[in-house]
Amino acid sequence: MPSSSFTPQERLESIKGGAVSGAVTLAASLLWNGGLVAAGLATAATALLLNVAVTTFCGFLFGVTYRYILRQDVRPHLKSGAVGAFALVRGLSQIEGHWRGAFDLLEGLHLLESFVVFTMAQLAIDRAFQSGNLRPFKS
Repeated sequence: MPSSSFTPQERLESIKGGAVSGAVTLAASLLWNGGLVAAGLATAATALLLNVAVTTFCGFLFGVTYRYILRQDVRPHLKSGAVGAFALVRGLSQIEGHWRGAFDLLEGLHLLESFVVFTMAQLAIDRAFQSGNLRPFKS
């Protein structure tokens, strides 16, 4: 039986990657949604809190997954592909959930939010890799 690469240390690194990404997406989502409220584009506090919570959880999952996607590879299309995949799945599901027969500004902003928060999470994880605070998954 082949040995597993998923050692307790690798799992801990994955949780650290998820924590970094979750924290960044939490902060970014709070700022983004605060801006929507300040601009008068959103008012329902419960919906905004749910959006922030879901974004944070998705950010955690992104961080764990991103670490495994990259391994020790530095191809930029893998990085942008991971961000794009997570952002599109999350953003388009928000549009689907609020669809009223026409695309409006708020739906566009939800899609843009997904790209912004996952890009920020990707940058934070890359920075953690560079600083040595987070190790990439070994191939």
